[in-house]
Amino acid sequence: MTEGDAEPTKGPRTILVVEDEEIVLTMVTRLLWDEGYRTLEARDGAQALHLAHLSIAHLDLVITDVMMPAMDGRELGRRLAQTCPDLPVLYISGYFTGDVFHRDGPGPASSFLHKPFTNDDLMAKVKGLLTAPRRARRL
Repeated sequence: MTEGDAEPTKGPRTILVVEDEEIVLTMVTRLLWDEGYRTLEARDGAQALHLAHLSIAHLDLVITDVMMPAMDGRELGRRLAQTCPDLPVLYISGYFTGDVFHRDGPGPASSFLHKPFTNDDLMAKVKGLLTAPRRARRL
């Protein structure tokens, strides 16, 4: 595989879902599970960072709320980018819009989805991020 090639899609993909609202966390992880993805769950940025470092070689995507206590989603994304700059991150929020959010500059391997969103909207973003070409990961 050369730099810029899409990663192979063999086997189930693993997605870390980070959300402090239990109902949203349950809805997103259940939908992903029903679509055949493996999921890891975290209720805040610190827990997510810990899980990510334990599983970084197996993570294919992070879905994180932007507004959370202790460590918000943008800080989580910045910290993950230090270890794995090409790990895609899907930011979700009911407070920000994509334009305002991207002005502050999450990396090119990121995307944004405004809450509330439909299952189809979420799955379209997930599939788009998982099939986008990426460079080889640094661990």
